[in-house]
Amino acid sequence: MSDNAAGRKAIRSTAFILVGIAAGIVCGLLLGKSAAPLGNIGKFYITLIKAVAAPLLFFAILDAIITSDVKILQAKRFLGVIAINTVLATVIGMGLANLIQPGRHLQFDAKGLSDGGLLKQAEGHKVDLIGFVDNLIPDTIIEPFTQGNVLGVVFLAVLVGCALKSLQKSEEPWVENWNQFVHGGYRISERVIIWLVTLTPIAMFGVIAKSVGDSGFKNFVGLSYYLGTGLLGLGIQTFVVYNIWLVLKKQNLVQFWKAASAPCLNAFGINSSLATLPLTLKALDNLKVSKASSRMAACIGTNLNNDGILLYEAMAVIIVTQSLGQNLGLGAQLSIAFLCVLTSLGIAGVPEAGFISLAVILGTLGLPNEILVVLLSVDWILARARSVTNVVADMTTSIVIDERAAHPQPA
Repeated sequence: MSDNAAGRKAIRSTAFILVGIAAGIVCGLLLGKSAAPLGNIGKFYITLIKAVAAPLLFFAILDAIITSDVKILQAKRFLGVIAINTVLATVIGMGLANLIQPGRHLQFDAKGLSDGGLLKQAEGHKVDLIGFVDNLIPDTIIEPFTQGNVLGVVFLAVLVGCALKSLQKSEEPWVENWNQFVHGGYRISERVIIWLVTLTPIAMFGVIAKSVGDSGFKNFVGLSYYLGTGLLGLGIQTFVVYNIWLVLKKQNLVQFWKAASAPCLNAFGINSSLATLPLTLKALDNLKVSKASSRMAACIGTNLNNDGILLYEAMAVIIVTQSLGQNLGLGAQLSIAFLCVLTSLGIAGVPEAGFISLAVILGTLGLPNEILVVLLSVDWILARARSVTNVVADMTTSIVIDERAAHPQPA
């Protein structure tokens, strides 16, 4: 797809969302509480998203493992930078949520909480290693997918992925067949999600109509706090954390942001860091970054270096628990942070990846789906900001590890 075609598609997608929001407001004002049944559209949408989320996460992690080809020393440097950014993104997201407490301005009914969720197990208890391992290892292969156990899904994906990776050198035909099956499963899951994302304007119409019909614009005050906190966190990660990295590497900031403007604008428009990858690599070439570093940080980083998604997930879960009147201790928040890291693996390239992974997390924690329906009304803005953060993260990481690359490939 050309840049112009991608731009037109992004504008059209945004326009449809705005039309859905406007139509929902008008319908809610006209119908009042009679618009309540329209909220079921959003519930059906979330249910469909959750149904595809676990297979998508499984195949995305598998595909990322078997297609990665890295040098050990370079990988250590790369993973070190990712680890630091991961910690900072989590601290920023959770820190702002605890400091500003935007969840206090959102009102949800806590009666929808599931007694079997990890949140109930973690709240008020010390970290239980035996309990964690018990949640990590599923009883059957099917169980993690049917029960929404994200820890089990990730465990199976990593286990199977490492097994397939270790067999690739054998060059046996059946191994390649399995690799193709994994890639096909990922592409099919991705395609289904893309189809569902096209229904977002319709879902938002129903959500907005019900919200406005039930309580006017009262809920939008709370959502504005949620949106503002999210944008503030992503802004700090993008323009403070990454700029500090660039200054430490003595990179000219004006030169960097001039080169980054094209991929950032494209990522914001089409809401995908993976689809922006060609522009990201071109920008890194313009910055004279070696191909070894750019391919490591940008290509592989698209699957692993998902600071925007991670920050959003960590922040959103804390805000949701606040809105339910729950106060989480440090142990519970650390458990949530680890869960967010796991669900952000390999999923950045899919539109609405953050929202999809958030659906998995809330389901695992035993939180009601109705919360997602309300958050959907402003997530389209946060989603685009997350994609920009992920692109800048990949570019920054490429520059940070560049001078340490052992054997830069010639242009």
